[in-house]
Amino acid sequence: MEHLKLAQEIIQYCGGKDNITQAWNCITRLRFHLKDREKADVKAIQALSGVLGAQFQGDQFQVIIGNEVLKVFEGVKKELGDLIVSSEEKTKKDKKRENPINVVFSVISGIFNPILPAITGAGIIKGILALLIFLKMLNPESDNYFVLDMISNATFYFLPFLVASSAGKRFGVNEHLSATLAGIIMYPAFVNLSGQGISTVKFLFLNIPVMDYNSTVIPIILGVLLLSIVYKFIDRFIPSFLKMIVTPVASLLITAPVVLVFIAPLGSYVGKYVAAFFISLFGVAGPVAGLLMGGLMSVIVITGMHYAFFPSTFDGLGGVGYDILLLPMSIVSNMGQCGAVLGAAFKIKDKKMKSIAFSSALSALFGITEPAIYGVNLKYKKPFYAALTGGAVGGAIYGIFHVKAYAFSIPGITALPTYLKEGELNNFIWACIGVAASFFTAFIITMILPLEGKEKEKEVDKITQDHEGQMVKIPVAAPMTGKAVGLDQVPDKMFAEGILGKGIAIIPDEGIVKAPFQGQVKMIAPTKHAIGLISDRGVNVVIHIGIDTVNLQGKGFEVLVKEDQWVEKGEPLLKVDLDYIKENHLNPITPIIVTNSDEYVNVLDFPMDMAQAGTSEVLITFQ
Repeated sequence: MEHLKLAQEIIQYCGGKDNITQAWNCITRLRFHLKDREKADVKAIQALSGVLGAQFQGDQFQVIIGNEVLKVFEGVKKELGDLIVSSEEKTKKDKKRENPINVVFSVISGIFNPILPAITGAGIIKGILALLIFLKMLNPESDNYFVLDMISNATFYFLPFLVASSAGKRFGVNEHLSATLAGIIMYPAFVNLSGQGISTVKFLFLNIPVMDYNSTVIPIILGVLLLSIVYKFIDRFIPSFLKMIVTPVASLLITAPVVLVFIAPLGSYVGKYVAAFFISLFGVAGPVAGLLMGGLMSVIVITGMHYAFFPSTFDGLGGVGYDILLLPMSIVSNMGQCGAVLGAAFKIKDKKMKSIAFSSALSALFGITEPAIYGVNLKYKKPFYAALTGGAVGGAIYGIFHVKAYAFSIPGITALPTYLKEGELNNFIWACIGVAASFFTAFIITMILPLEGKEKEKEVDKITQDHEGQMVKIPVAAPMTGKAVGLDQVPDKMFAEGILGKGIAIIPDEGIVKAPFQGQVKMIAPTKHAIGLISDRGVNVVIHIGIDTVNLQGKGFEVLVKEDQWVEKGEPLLKVDLDYIKENHLNPITPIIVTNSDEYVNVLDFPMDMAQAGTSEVLITFQ
């Protein structure tokens, strides 16, 4: 029930069911396509318990959950049902024009995310198989090896089928028809012609190059894209009672020859040359390339740009038999995040955050770094910088010694066997050294550097000692004049039930919002209806003016400060036209929420008869 409730809240703050056209998940994230991104309350989602972060990436809205993502996604499916690409196609006219680069990243991620379980599962089996052979526990001439090798290789050999099905769904064309196209370019009799010395096959007046497309991805992605265009074009002109027969037949007869003659060979050459480029890059400037890619891989992953390397990675594995970029650089980057979050776990004093950091370190060890990145390292900043440094050190080592991954696997500790190859033990040794260097570099730097906010913790300790163990009170002044009431009076479940944190609400009688303490402006909502601040003692407060005022799109609000600006207690932050809010039939009641309430013993949110902006106080107490 807890995961279902979180799913319902996420959907609610995404703008409701009607604003979602597609939903899916990856290893740690929920991913949505929204009709109107302005309706998504990103800050509200970020504040939900169980959510590590939320962001727009291209045309996707991503909600980072971490290890519990599958359970939360089950709740999402119960609420939304099966939202597929075809429903998204109907709303394309309502969407803003996308950045072409973001569209490419989105398409690639949408194709590969659904098939990652099959790819990573097979990759791990290949790694285990390599380890068993290395330890002399399995004879490569035995039947046992033959069966295990068949299990591990099938996914990669028939990868075009998996990609075709996923691409068909992404491009809005029948997945089975797409898989049929994969079967055409991988037809055994056609592939076997190359072994007979035949380089081309004559079809009408066209010459079809004879090529082996097993383990490739670019040819079939381009082929399915063409199939979707042809299919939709033909389907527009065929009567409904003939669609089942005419449309697929005509689509295949038009698309297949074009793919065999032009698109598949072109895609194959592109994949090979891209893979060759990266191999030559590391051959010429290995240490520099490794240092930069290892250090920046975490940033690349955060932006979603790592999906751009997927096609060349698979083409490299299927062509030359190894990958020198994405997988090696990802494992050293992930081990850097692991070392940094483990170091932070030893230094963090808050019991809840310490527990999160330790569990995130375990996840990162096995290649799942989102909990570490979003839940801890980015929050404390310096561990994230330490992780980037660790990744750069490991990447430089990998670049110097040209470390190669021989199979696809989640880039964690379990992927190390995929760096084994008979007769190339040095590759595995340097892979282990690079991983250890990344981990310990990040761990040591994190242990040496002070955590963000540590000085504040020392100040709190000093205040507590000065009061000889007595309860310390930190004042947070009322930001508006008016009548103060309890949060349970707010007609919004998110505030009334304290989902975002404890606090009070004010029914304002004057449209001036003032700073409740000395501190820094950390967030201003794009629609100007909410502002977040952090005090010089570490108290995080969000002031949300009115209910559903996000719908005003900033009208009626005037911002007087900027993000990251330091303000004094009582300094004006916003001007609000309360009459305009009421004219639009919206409630001006203003919740004042302490978003890090769980860090304190208590937040005294009792109602006051009248609040005077900048003078009256909500008391936060802790020992």
